[in-house]
Amino acid sequence: MPLRFQHNKIYTYIGEVLVSVNPYKTLDIYGQQHMAQYRGREMFEVPPHVYAVADACQRVLRQQGRDTCVLISGESGSGKTEASKFIMKYIAANTMQVHREYIDRVKNVLIQSNSILETFGNAKTNRNDNSSRFGKYMDIHFDYKGDPVGGHISNYLLEKSRVVSLQPGERNFHAFYQLLSANATHAKKFGLNPNSTYKILGNERPTAQDSKLYNVTNSAFNALGFPPAVVDNIWSIVSGVILLGELTINDAGEGQISVGGPMKQCANAFGVSEEALRTALAGRILSAGGELVSKDHSLTDANYTRLALAKAAYDRLFTWIVQQINKKIEAPEDSYKSSLIGVLDIYGFEIFDTNSFEQFCINYCNEKLQQLFIELVLKQEQEEYAREGIQWTPVQYFNNRIICELIDAPHQGIIAIMDEACLNPTKISDTQLLEAMDKRLSGHKHYTSRQLSPTDKKLKHGVDFRITHYAGEVTYSITGFMDKNKDSLWQDLKRLLHASRNAALRDMWPEGAARLQQTSKRPPSAATLFRSSMAALAAGLASKEPFYVRCVKPNPAQAPHAWDDRLVRHQVAYLGLVENVRVRRAGFASRQRYDRFLQRYKMLSQYTWPNFRGAGARDAVAVLLRDLQLTDVLFGHTKLFIRSARTIHSLEAARAELIPSIVVLLQKLWRGTLARIRYRKMKAAIVIYYAWKRYRFRRYIASLQSEMQRNRGVIQRWPPGGGIAAPLLQGAYRRWRAYLTLRGVPREQWPQLKLKICAASALRSRRSQWGAAREWRGDYLAINSYNAKSALYQSAIASLQRSQNIGKPLFSCKIHKFNRYNKLAERCLLITETSIYKLDANSFKPLKKPTPITEVGAVRAMSSGAQLVVVSVPSARNDLVLGLVPPSGEPDLLGELVGVLAHRYRLLSGAELAVEVESGATTRCTLGGKLRALQLPPSPAAQPPAHLHARAQRHHLPPRLGARLNEYSPVM
Repeated sequence: MPLRFQHNKIYTYIGEVLVSVNPYKTLDIYGQQHMAQYRGREMFEVPPHVYAVADACQRVLRQQGRDTCVLISGESGSGKTEASKFIMKYIAANTMQVHREYIDRVKNVLIQSNSILETFGNAKTNRNDNSSRFGKYMDIHFDYKGDPVGGHISNYLLEKSRVVSLQPGERNFHAFYQLLSANATHAKKFGLNPNSTYKILGNERPTAQDSKLYNVTNSAFNALGFPPAVVDNIWSIVSGVILLGELTINDAGEGQISVGGPMKQCANAFGVSEEALRTALAGRILSAGGELVSKDHSLTDANYTRLALAKAAYDRLFTWIVQQINKKIEAPEDSYKSSLIGVLDIYGFEIFDTNSFEQFCINYCNEKLQQLFIELVLKQEQEEYAREGIQWTPVQYFNNRIICELIDAPHQGIIAIMDEACLNPTKISDTQLLEAMDKRLSGHKHYTSRQLSPTDKKLKHGVDFRITHYAGEVTYSITGFMDKNKDSLWQDLKRLLHASRNAALRDMWPEGAARLQQTSKRPPSAATLFRSSMAALAAGLASKEPFYVRCVKPNPAQAPHAWDDRLVRHQVAYLGLVENVRVRRAGFASRQRYDRFLQRYKMLSQYTWPNFRGAGARDAVAVLLRDLQLTDVLFGHTKLFIRSARTIHSLEAARAELIPSIVVLLQKLWRGTLARIRYRKMKAAIVIYYAWKRYRFRRYIASLQSEMQRNRGVIQRWPPGGGIAAPLLQGAYRRWRAYLTLRGVPREQWPQLKLKICAASALRSRRSQWGAAREWRGDYLAINSYNAKSALYQSAIASLQRSQNIGKPLFSCKIHKFNRYNKLAERCLLITETSIYKLDANSFKPLKKPTPITEVGAVRAMSSGAQLVVVSVPSARNDLVLGLVPPSGEPDLLGELVGVLAHRYRLLSGAELAVEVESGATTRCTLGGKLRALQLPPSPAAQPPAHLHARAQRHHLPPRLGARLNEYSPVM
């Protein structure tokens, strides 16, 4: 192993267990080309690598449909977290292309979540610059194709005591330093200064790397879909925890205490009032016999409350973030979850100068995982050999069950003793707890203390106790065990945080909604909760096919190329690698039941495919192996044992080579059968269909002939039925009727007839006169009798066609245009194929920007003969209010204008133009952004013209305008 390490070969196999040595430097062995090298390859075919384990894990899941898990273990700083990242990266990349968009989203969430969890759950220790201070287990769910469809993250025992207590040379969680880095915007909001010193940061300060990671964390929040308001809430809670560390609590005399420091900023960060926070820190309210009693805190209790609030707020924040990530990555309810891969990245075994409650739980976790490894790899394997009658020389190994029972045995273990002390109505000190442990565990060979070993001067009397773990002896300090195990927080603080303006913080404390008089059951202790979660984790892992990655730390200085042989030997011993080597060398790589082996590999022999005609599965397997000439096997009572992994891989390779041809054969036969059945059904259906179609068609034609005979060639009512022939016949009939109608009309009058039809559909029976009887000449300004300057007009239009490509003029005339100031101006109107132009009456140049015909919302006219037109343009703030000036002898131009606009609008937009005809003397329009009502003056026999009234919703035409109207409104 040292020689391989010197040549940057950091991976080694022991059977299927991967041993990974942390190189403490970046190696170029994790790119896409390396992924391709391991994709679909057997482990022995390629050099050892974490990608090979990930591929083998995913192959078992896809081929056999079995749940798998990757157990990553090792000492703190040995590279467990990095190994889990590479496994996640490989699994995410090695998917199929179907539903790629959704799969890419799941991959992105799974990978991006690592950045967030490291920010809030990792810290620098004396052994590791990026140590995971929590345990993480992730289940990745896959569909039947082997593509990820979601996941779930479980977190275990965040080391929240680090928030308020740091060992020398260590840093707090990364989140605090990122928040106080140079480019952090959230810190300024709460008055935090990157250059200031804060107690919970210890002697460490933010660095340039923290600034970069702050941006990475926020990018990860954004990638996971966290709203900006939620991200602000998260950083505000982190700010509040920092500011809690700066609060000062002093004795104010007469049993009172005073709370000083940045109270206002701290309350603002937590979203509570300053007075409510001060009250919660200074005292608490108790419920006794249904009555509420207020109790002031002592100086010690107040400081304890402040620190407990800081730890609890950060712990709940971390758990809440994990819950939000789970919501982003959980599989949809309607998705099919076929199997899963679990990835465990949990604390390494820790031995510090001072080991407290957290190290006790962490090392207990490692004991449980080691016990699982012994049960799955060593003990069960050797027991199976004896059970199946295989000759075997047992390999001696240390079973750490006795250590696990020392800690978690009911009524007798250390956790049970601590829980009994917490349930005692009187306050039990840490020293009294140690005395109870000494009394109950005095005869256990893996437990000792100074009281039990008076000559051991390394143990402090009344403080230290020692447990001989499988990894070595660890001395724990009993100080703080009782408080950390109780993990209690006053109900007043829970109610305070539940009432916060910070929505995320309020969501983290649902129990704060309980009434003051309501009493609840004492919550389980921290150690009991952790023991239950470890038991559930071990049970879940035991039900899956395990793959192991054993991480080794080469030296304590985290230096590349340095090899500490003594340290490595110690790790190899307590990781159980020596026993694993012995068992693997002497044992069998694989064992399978006869029926399953036969079902999987029977296609490899002509004697067993497709079915064996012998006595049973064992005889069939014997015939199969004899035909394949495989000898490195032994026959057990119920299973076949195969010694070499290469034999398994050769069988799988041969099977994989035959499967496509077998599948193609089965598909060919079944598809041919289905095709023949479908063809016969289709042929019969076609015969029936055409016979029925001819019959129905003949009946329909007969009914049409009868209808035309009754009505002299006119079909007044189409008979029902007809199928697809009915629209064809109706179209032919309409064309025939149109031909009869139009055959007397000259061809050159058809374009004008189209316009008159459009005008008739809009104005017929709604306006008495609309020019239907006269000839529509369209471009009236080009007629010399109507416009004395027709030559100038034609020259101007020709210039516009060259410069602006306005198209062919369809309609033009003289108009009177009205504006929002009741001003009347003489203008000319021009309608081309696409737009409406207002022209100067003298030079015929366009005024302002033309109005596209497609932007016209509606056209309004009067039911009388008035030539007043309102062209509504919703996109503008002013409608076109026009008075048309018809040629002499032709009293109406409005019908022709409506016909041209309706025809072009339908051609350009595919919809019908809305034409509104007002029946009274008032019409609506929008002028200057306001809704107005234009009222025509009465006839000369009636009263004098109305005057303008200064009202916002009604706009009467002035007398001058009425006179103008009379000029071109002869009906009035």
